[in-house]
Amino acid sequence: MSEAGSRERDQASLRRLAEGDVGALDTIWQDHADRAFRHALFVTGRREDAEDVVQSVFVRLAGLGADLLGVRDLGAYLGAMIHREAVGLSRRRKAGEDRADPDALLVVLPDPEADADRRRAAALLATLPSEQREAVVLHLWSGMTFREIGRVTGVSTFTAASRYRLATRHLRRAIEGGRR
Repeated sequence: MSEAGSRERDQASLRRLAEGDVGALDTIWQDHADRAFRHALFVTGRREDAEDVVQSVFVRLAGLGADLLGVRDLGAYLGAMIHREAVGLSRRRKAGEDRADPDALLVVLPDPEADADRRRAAALLATLPSEQREAVVLHLWSGMTFREIGRVTGVSTFTAASRYRLATRHLRRAIEGGRR
């Protein structure tokens, strides 16, 4: 489906949901749940937490009613909701529990045929701070620009780009260090 067609479908679903038709959530779920899950997973680093975040966001979305009529970009709107919920959950965790689970991150990495490479990439991604993991997934797997990432995460375009740059620098050093 084209981007324009996708936006029209999102707008129609939002109108239906605002009018009380909770069946519209099925369409929104089909179109956005995978991306929302990947985003939540990279922020939280845990499959169970990501599932909780996505469920909470969709429940909240269902209750917004007429407030949904002002939403122009559902993907960005959901991205911001996912970000806030995931960051809030991460902050409620004890500091010692803030480690990502590399096995959980395998779910969203491409090319299941190259399992050893996927496992190493997941382990490396798990070492990144959640803000940097989030920048990586939003840029590489969700195709967002740094400006869009900034809007979703509530930071400047420069900060979003900086987080991505720091993540890639860290990953590059880890990969180069592993080759020696």
